[in-house]
Amino acid sequence: MEKKSTKPTKTQGKFSAGAIRCLACHRPPSLTRRQRPRVQNFRRPASTAGKYLGYDYAAFGFAQGTYWMRKLVLLEVLSARRLERLKHVWESEINTGIKELYKKHSGKVVVISEWIEQLTLNTIVMMIAGKRYTDNTEGDETVGARSFRELIKEFMYISGQFVASDAIPFPPLRWMDFQGHIKSMKRISKELSTVFESWITEHVRHDRKSRFGDEQDFIDVMLSAIDEKFTSFGHTRETIIKATALNLILAGSDTTSIHLTWLLSLLLNNRQVMQQAQEEIDMKVGKERWVQESDIKNLVYLQAIVKETLRLFPPGPLAVPHEAMEDCCVAGYHVPKGTRVLVNVWKLHRDPRIWAEPDNFVPERFLTSHVAVDFTGQNHEFIPFGSGRRSCPGITFAMQVTHLTLARLLQGFDLATPSNGPVDMTEGLSITLPKATPLEVVITPRLSDGLYQHYR
Repeated sequence: MEKKSTKPTKTQGKFSAGAIRCLACHRPPSLTRRQRPRVQNFRRPASTAGKYLGYDYAAFGFAQGTYWMRKLVLLEVLSARRLERLKHVWESEINTGIKELYKKHSGKVVVISEWIEQLTLNTIVMMIAGKRYTDNTEGDETVGARSFRELIKEFMYISGQFVASDAIPFPPLRWMDFQGHIKSMKRISKELSTVFESWITEHVRHDRKSRFGDEQDFIDVMLSAIDEKFTSFGHTRETIIKATALNLILAGSDTTSIHLTWLLSLLLNNRQVMQQAQEEIDMKVGKERWVQESDIKNLVYLQAIVKETLRLFPPGPLAVPHEAMEDCCVAGYHVPKGTRVLVNVWKLHRDPRIWAEPDNFVPERFLTSHVAVDFTGQNHEFIPFGSGRRSCPGITFAMQVTHLTLARLLQGFDLATPSNGPVDMTEGLSITLPKATPLEVVITPRLSDGLYQHYR
């Protein structure tokens, strides 16, 4: 890749992954609208994960070329109108989760990271299939439910693993699985398919697609919306529904639970920030009622905390790669057809040229120097959910759940580590940057008993 100008730059770097040419971008100059290539010039590259985990590219996160699947999700499933109709679902799950914390764990040590995982997974499965993944009203995990939660984690881990055949695009070698990753991908895909197929079968058997309005979950919507204009792309209706359900679970549960875990970890290591957030809630909402979704717009410090956590621990530290479909130019570099362009979001968010004290947790920056910066992808120094037409379609839902869950936790409980020591902030191995170790806390109720007993 030759650069038209010989002037050195650190906004990007070229390298090769096997036989694949790559260009890494990690500074805003290479991401601005003026210097970005047209989105039509790029597509998702072919990959082993896309084939075996993404239902042969039916999942919109892996889909190549067209945006038909993405439009289905945005227009039919994640539209503002649909989310408003299902608002009672995720609010109810948060209510149930808070009740469980108060009833079972007050004054005790709780693995809050597991509680968050169960809460977010119950929420998204209820919205997709009209049922809780725990299959009971008490929120206790059955063996099958725990296996499903662990399967999602396994999916995220294996999807980020390097597969040798992806770097050596030589067809005769594609069948060779030196690392055993392809075998694992096939097993995970099969096990997830079994779960999704049971949900679809249940909906079809009970003719649930005839339901309307608030009664409809996402599978109901997709059964009604998917017709021959979608299946003409080569995927069956069942495959499209399974692929979409998978993406919604990954985006709505895994990344949200990881983000909430990092949020609490940072607050436990910065007690003065947590105290200030609680004081804001007490002042704007009070202690006589529970914080509601409509209150979030007034909790500006809480919103700043969420943004600062997304900056330090973005859901995708390395953005999903894009492959050039034709020769083009990126930030002055000539990029040949077939080159994969990657954005290092983690490094971008810690660029000292943009962020003062880039490695420190400073929520106040989003109330002062970066007050106009949001997470929708319009500000190219801060893109936790990507940018442009390939950005995460579930931003609105994820932020609604995140803000309300965090606000309810901080309003309802004082949190501390079991030893009152600092939280281990070691990062784990996955494409979504999870915490390496579970987060344990001691929770102490800070509101009157009546509010928990008559929680709503």
